[in-house]
Amino acid sequence: MRDKVIFSVLAVLFWIISCLTIGMTSNYFIEHQIQQEKTRIIKELDIVRFNLEASIFMDTYLADSLATVVSLNPKFALDKWNEIAGKLLKKARYVRNVGLAPNNIISNIYPLEGNEAAIGFNYASRPEQLKTVLFAKQQKSVFIAGPVNLIQGGTGLIARYPIFYNTPTSDNEYYWGGVSVVMDFDRLLFETGITNFNDAEIALMKINNIDGSRQVFYGDEKLFKNPDLEYPIQLPNGTWRLAANFIYSNMSQVNFMNNVFVSASLLVSLILFGLLVLLFRNYKHKEMLTLRDELTHLPNRRYVMSKLNELAAEKESQFTLLNIDVNGFKYINDTLGHDAGDKFLKHIAKILTNETKTHGTVARYGGDEFLIILTNIDIPAHIEIFISQIRRAIKTNPFHWEEQILIPSLSIGFAIFKEEIQSVEQLLSCADASMYTQKQRSRRKTDSVL
Repeated sequence: MRDKVIFSVLAVLFWIISCLTIGMTSNYFIEHQIQQEKTRIIKELDIVRFNLEASIFMDTYLADSLATVVSLNPKFALDKWNEIAGKLLKKARYVRNVGLAPNNIISNIYPLEGNEAAIGFNYASRPEQLKTVLFAKQQKSVFIAGPVNLIQGGTGLIARYPIFYNTPTSDNEYYWGGVSVVMDFDRLLFETGITNFNDAEIALMKINNIDGSRQVFYGDEKLFKNPDLEYPIQLPNGTWRLAANFIYSNMSQVNFMNNVFVSASLLVSLILFGLLVLLFRNYKHKEMLTLRDELTHLPNRRYVMSKLNELAAEKESQFTLLNIDVNGFKYINDTLGHDAGDKFLKHIAKILTNETKTHGTVARYGGDEFLIILTNIDIPAHIEIFISQIRRAIKTNPFHWEEQILIPSLSIGFAIFKEEIQSVEQLLSCADASMYTQKQRSRRKTDSVL
């Protein structure tokens, strides 16, 4: 029972440790794969952000040369408008049109085709656009407005350049109007990789320099509540912010590999557990062989001494030890042979075991000597009754060998472990003395033939 409890505890510990190890390793594997995915996605997002910033800066500063020409000589710019604006569009990548707005009213636009509706547009008629024009005028620098819905159709980013000039008779700067450079917003997002980025959900937010307000103009604004990543996007004289939640595109493969790993680990654990069970059973078998008599398969001298010491160590322990000697065993060995002697001892062992049953433990102490430990009989009168039952069983179960019938004879003595007995050695000595006393009183019979 004790061994079963120990084995059960060890088995539970083994599976707890195995499951914890597999779980920790599995989590590490998934976390490692996720971290690798994060690193890859972040690098790709860095490229997207760089492309977006670089594209806006490039086209914005190309348009700056147009604003410079206009500010130096507005009349020349108006006269040579198509030539100057055409050169700009050839160099720019995302600029779809540029316009001149003296006194904030669009008078010239290039290319004109498709943009005719913008001619004569007064910014004062659109308060939201007028704010951006006036802010650029106030800051005396370029301002990126939008994305906005254009009156000529589509969505665009507008780089607004305020134009100031000095008159020949004065050094004071006068506001002439503005240059508007419209960039194709949808194409810009597509070609820089924002709209076709498959490994993350992306949202863009602009921070209005005029009033500090924030507006999400691309993607789901909820992404900014708890994003996996948030980047600033630097613009000429302004800032956007990019928020992203990662989409792990190969997680199905990662989960598959993880499931394979967990299954394989469980299989290995099961095999190891099976090996441990076999090792434990082999150990118990070997231990049993060292504690069992090879002939009768009863507990041997080593076992019974361990059992007696264990019982004696218990507080207020009281039990009985029977010392049994087989009478005439030497005669059987000498006349019938050792094979008959061995079978005879096994016959005696079987009868003793059947009679003892739940009362205690039968052991072969050595040679033709047996011991019985009675754990629930410790009253002398009850012990004598038990001994009588053994004698009766012995007499009624003769030993058959070839044509001979032998009735065994036993000499049985006993001792009770109690206060006056101080040790196991003393208990064995008392039981042995009791057995020899009983042997001397009885008639010595080696064998009886019916």
